[in-house]
Amino acid sequence: MGGAIVMVAIMLFTDTFRSNLAVSRWRDAVWLAWLAAPLYWIHQLEEYSLPLLGFESNLPDMVAKNVGFPPYPDCPVPMIFYPVVNCALMWFGAPLAAYLCKRNLVLGFSYWGLIFANGLVHTLGGVTQHAYNPGLWTGAFLFIPLSLWVIYALVFGGPYRGKVVAVSFVCGAVTHTLLFMGYGALKAGLISPAVLVAYGVLIGFTPLILAGIASWFLKPELLRPVPALQGNA
Repeated sequence: MGGAIVMVAIMLFTDTFRSNLAVSRWRDAVWLAWLAAPLYWIHQLEEYSLPLLGFESNLPDMVAKNVGFPPYPDCPVPMIFYPVVNCALMWFGAPLAAYLCKRNLVLGFSYWGLIFANGLVHTLGGVTQHAYNPGLWTGAFLFIPLSLWVIYALVFGGPYRGKVVAVSFVCGAVTHTLLFMGYGALKAGLISPAVLVAYGVLIGFTPLILAGIASWFLKPELLRPVPALQGNA
């Protein structure tokens, strides 16, 4: 929460993370790339802090139930896995992607695909189960609307090719699927709990890895945010 408050304040009241002062920060590609990290930190707060506030809901038990594991303390997913994968994803991977956005738009927005997919999963889960799940509020009211805004600001209201943004988002969405495949591999006995934790570190940088591979198949001139084009957004 503290990190999110400080980061959001800096982003909203200073020009530190802006790359083009000629357009609104809400249309600045680099600024929007940086927004992914504090946005997800707020989501992490909802997912993991509810028991401290007196609520029974918590994400580890939700994961255990959805995957078919027994509830904690018998669930085989180590508790350390959750901070490992979340820190790798959004305290290291997402800021690195935002830093690289000035050079490569696909890298910069790869974590937005993860955010969009995560928001859909939480929202659809809440609708189909008619019950709250940890992360539902931020998923439904922040992740989905802001992800749609990013797509609009970059493509429909901005100068970037839809294919480039779509590829970036797909890299993040595939990462979300790969995360759940890790749970499945553990359930099937294909990996150990220790390997799952190591896998969590890899997952943290998977959007960047996939986006880097995808970038090889796109024209270089399409990857870099161009200030001249941004100014016309």
